[in-house]
Amino acid sequence: TQRSLGPAPQATLLPLQEFLLTEAAAARLTGCLQSRAQRGGVAVPPALLDALDQRRPIPEWDAFVPDLVEEPASILAYLPADAVIVWDEPPALTERATAVLADAAAEADREPDLAPLFPPAEERWVGWDAFRREAQAWAGIALTPFASPPRETGPAAPPRRDIQSAGVEPYRGRIAAFLEDLDGWRRQGERITLVARSEAQGRRLQEILRDHDLGARPGRELPEPGGIGLAIGELSAGFRVEPLRLRLITEQEIFGAHALPRRRVRPKEALPFTSFADLKAGDYVVHVDHGIARYRGLEQLSVGGEEGDFLHLTYADSATLYVPVAKLHLVQRYAAGESASPALDRLGGTSWAKAKERVRASVREMAGELLRLYATRQIVTGNAFGPDTPWQKEFEAAFPYDETPDQLQAIRDVKRDMERPQPMDRLVCGDVGYGKTEVALRAAFKAVLDGKQAAVLVPTTVLAMQHHQTFSARFAGFPVRVEMLCRFRPAAEQRQVIRGLAEGTVDILIGTHRLLQKDVAFSALGLLVVDEEQRFGVAAKEALKQLKREVDVLTLTATPIPRTLHMTMLGVRDVSTIETPPEERLAIRTYVTPYDPDVISEAIRRELARGGQVFFVHNRVESIHTVARRLKQLVPEARIGVAHGQQSDAALEKVMVEFYLKKVDVLLCTTIIESGLDVPSANTLIIDRADVLGLAQLYQLRGRVGRDRHRAYAYLLVPADGGMTEVARKRLQVIAELTELGSGFKIAARDLEIRGAGNLLGAEQSGHIAAVGFDLYTQLIQETVRELKGEPAEAVVDPTIRLRVDGFIPETYVPDPTLRLNLYKRLAAIGEAGQLADFAEELTDRFGPIPVEVSRLFQVMELKLQARALRIQEIDARRELIRVRFGPEPPVQPETIVALIRAERGRLRYRPEDTLEYRADATTPEALLAAARKLLQSLTAGVTVFR
Repeated sequence: TQRSLGPAPQATLLPLQEFLLTEAAAARLTGCLQSRAQRGGVAVPPALLDALDQRRPIPEWDAFVPDLVEEPASILAYLPADAVIVWDEPPALTERATAVLADAAAEADREPDLAPLFPPAEERWVGWDAFRREAQAWAGIALTPFASPPRETGPAAPPRRDIQSAGVEPYRGRIAAFLEDLDGWRRQGERITLVARSEAQGRRLQEILRDHDLGARPGRELPEPGGIGLAIGELSAGFRVEPLRLRLITEQEIFGAHALPRRRVRPKEALPFTSFADLKAGDYVVHVDHGIARYRGLEQLSVGGEEGDFLHLTYADSATLYVPVAKLHLVQRYAAGESASPALDRLGGTSWAKAKERVRASVREMAGELLRLYATRQIVTGNAFGPDTPWQKEFEAAFPYDETPDQLQAIRDVKRDMERPQPMDRLVCGDVGYGKTEVALRAAFKAVLDGKQAAVLVPTTVLAMQHHQTFSARFAGFPVRVEMLCRFRPAAEQRQVIRGLAEGTVDILIGTHRLLQKDVAFSALGLLVVDEEQRFGVAAKEALKQLKREVDVLTLTATPIPRTLHMTMLGVRDVSTIETPPEERLAIRTYVTPYDPDVISEAIRRELARGGQVFFVHNRVESIHTVARRLKQLVPEARIGVAHGQQSDAALEKVMVEFYLKKVDVLLCTTIIESGLDVPSANTLIIDRADVLGLAQLYQLRGRVGRDRHRAYAYLLVPADGGMTEVARKRLQVIAELTELGSGFKIAARDLEIRGAGNLLGAEQSGHIAAVGFDLYTQLIQETVRELKGEPAEAVVDPTIRLRVDGFIPETYVPDPTLRLNLYKRLAAIGEAGQLADFAEELTDRFGPIPVEVSRLFQVMELKLQARALRIQEIDARRELIRVRFGPEPPVQPETIVALIRAERGRLRYRPEDTLEYRADATTPEALLAAARKLLQSLTAGVTVFR
């Protein structure tokens, strides 16, 4: 009933925190506070004004909602006339409304010094009785747990429509029992409809039924008596209607664990590994042909009769180079370590070419050694697992989410590797919460069904317990024994697990480096899953090498370290990347803010108010209990638990379990929660002294929240006096900037900048990276690997198009030059027409209707894609003549060109040196674009027909 919104339909709906942090809202609220303070004879605290000026969170911010909008309105103002209001337990709603309004009235009492600044509660809330009277204009349904609920009377009583039904039995993964009952209902003449939430899950259900000689007819019509139907839709629970002998059963009842239905969204194209999103004037860049320069900004110039955007680069001796955005792929962001401050190259000099050749020679030597190691691994014979079984299909159908395309591809890659005789060594890179664990679960199940054991190696005891719970829950309906080996288990239980492992009665073992000790022996190990390999020490990695020789190895990581990046680039390790975020996953709002008790208490209270939980990270064991007492004073109503690595096993296990079960509201802990901990209800993270933690560590910690469909918030607290090192400041800036989904690879790249690249196989490579930059270094690696493998060099044609057409992104359309540059970079990376259409749709959605300059830019880009496929090097317009010059080995046959010359009757002529000349109808940009498009389409059609 809060008056949180402006009048419909003009208001734009935004999360309250985002709205408050806009410049206009902050300015309006500042004015209201100063006016109210003047009337109340008090002063607005400077800290409050400073927070608003910097647009940081402030205490009790939703108390000031009426100050943010001109005409506050309740949610009812947004409902269409044909809406239906569902009243969930009306008596409980009345009690809750009374408590909420009382709490709102007491907010000013909690801040006595600020009491005159608070607007009265009646200005902020609609009274409950008034709300219900106004709501009578809409149809309503009352939900109640009672068979014959007491009906509220009086004018404020909501309308009620009773719905009665009987529930169905939950099977929770007992597939055999479900199929037996299903067959019995069918024989008794019942109508059965199975409800799946997605097409993919529906196909899985059909496969399972088909494997057991039961069929289901897709569709929403009622099945005939004795028939089984399959509907795709969203149903929270199954039910039966006895008079109709009708039974509806959802996948929740069949498979158990259920994820809330998700809205289908088109995944956005993932950004390239190197993005220009954070490139600023003064940063170093690398031009592939001219070397290291400084970027000075994006400038709009008119050259050769065409207007467009150019990158302004400066070299040694103040030499200047303007690079058109059409050649943006030749420019890369320079990354080579925090201490690297490279010398600028000279335009036209020889030092750049020599530096590239030195690096290429070093890369050739290193790549040759690694490829020999790779070839040796291919000779070893391991276990070839069999194809998927019906049980595998049943297990995968119980996954409570829809897999993303990347996740499905990773699963296919892993299964294909397991079915080969050579031992698998695959790396799955995916951001935190993107579904890497499910890939491991399916691989482990495949290994167990083939009579082999699987081991899951994790870096921390807490993560071992988390994985043990996940694996045990997913395998509950199958004869698979899952055990855990870590310091949580008493010595007697550990001995029992080790004995079962040797005897073959333990199928899957999850544990920390305890798995690598000499007393642990497997009966038939077939698969080793390593979670975050970079977290293990040297001794553990040596022990891992012994295990890896003849078993399949699957490594999971969110932020690959430089060595891992090198290995995947060289092809020494197979890699699958999961870049598509789970649907409805929201980016985490991240705030870097000075330590402020008011911000802490407000952040905790807001999370508890929406039924969530909070992580509070304080990475000092000696003072953690002092912080616990301070938090209890700030938020007395919160239940606080303390967790750190120096606790006894029993104490640590107890507090973690209580947090899982929501018996603890705030988990005050060290970085022990860093890897893999999955608590979907915890969606606020507060990190004390975030300035002393590493970049990848901060990113992993932030990944503990935002794992559900709710918006998550991360508060990185820094010293109030601002005392931080420059490196810490850069790290916090990076983590605050990279909030979009899928930032793991970018974090890895930026961490490489701050830490340096490290070495590979003992050969110091960071010096070579510093010479040419990380992006060009990786490009040289890939070219060298192709050369050493004997693969033909890729003949990449980069067409130059000069049609005197003004194609660019105007400053009036996208004012931010950094954003424009990033859009140009993404446009340059597009490789097919479908991606171009998606990009145009995205621009329209973000910035409005596309202006004529952008439309022409897209038309030129479409020509460029066609020209690249035809190996055309240049398209040049001279008055109304368009000249097309081919590169080496074009796919266009002479017969095609002869036929086109005859068909065009004098408009098309062949010139020496593989050049065509085509006459347009006029010299306007539209006529030139149309003529070029027609010519390239004719050439493309000729190639297709010839083939």
